[in-house]
Amino acid sequence: MGISLLVGAKATVLLVAFLGLRSIIPTTFSMPFLHASLASFLISIASHPYLNLPLLLGKNPDGSFPLWSFILFGPYLILIRIYVFIRRLKRREPLYNEIIDGIYVGGWPSPLDSAPPGDPAIVDCTCELPRSSLFSKNEYICIPTWDTRAPQPSEIELAVRWACRKRAQSKPVYIHCAFGHGRSVCVLSALLVALGVSDHWKEAEKIVKKQRPSIRMNALHRKSLEEWSKCRNSSERKDDKSISSMITPEASRN
Repeated sequence: MGISLLVGAKATVLLVAFLGLRSIIPTTFSMPFLHASLASFLISIASHPYLNLPLLLGKNPDGSFPLWSFILFGPYLILIRIYVFIRRLKRREPLYNEIIDGIYVGGWPSPLDSAPPGDPAIVDCTCELPRSSLFSKNEYICIPTWDTRAPQPSEIELAVRWACRKRAQSKPVYIHCAFGHGRSVCVLSALLVALGVSDHWKEAEKIVKKQRPSIRMNALHRKSLEEWSKCRNSSERKDDKSISSMITPEASRN
């Protein structure tokens, strides 16, 4: 079930609870249910694939959330952290895996977790979780994306170029989303292509799956990667033509 349907169902339950409780308990105590319901309805709409507005939650480029976001979406932001913690306890899979030398993929680490070694540069693919306190001093880039949704091709390219620069500086790179199954794998697959580890993102996905069997990209992730791949190939062809046009006049003069 996509996030928009899941959060929409939660919003409906909260609204029904508010309507049922307002005649039983004082309005002061029933209003939090209405607040949580309205916030959830907004998130349900903004996370729909046809709208896809992760900036609704207001996550800053440094990974923090402004005060207004906590006021408006506090119930959701708190519940999602609790959900991530409980689900990780139940699954008991490693927080992260090293896919190739110096490249890690995994989930959002709590302060109780251990980070990948080597002071890695961080690619954060979440819009609903704050920058982990474990990474407060690490180099960091945020590609805010809803859970079960995919980064835009331009956002994938931004993350890939940033990560490639860090690898050129011999920095480890840790790409994470909430659980290290979808959003982060989408970006990582593109990065493996850019680094020359694989020729196509589908091959890259297989490489990742060997090291982290629990990954599961959905149709939206694959569509975004396919569009990124087409744009990348088109850009490379243009570069080749540009180089050829510069060489040909030189050759004719000689």
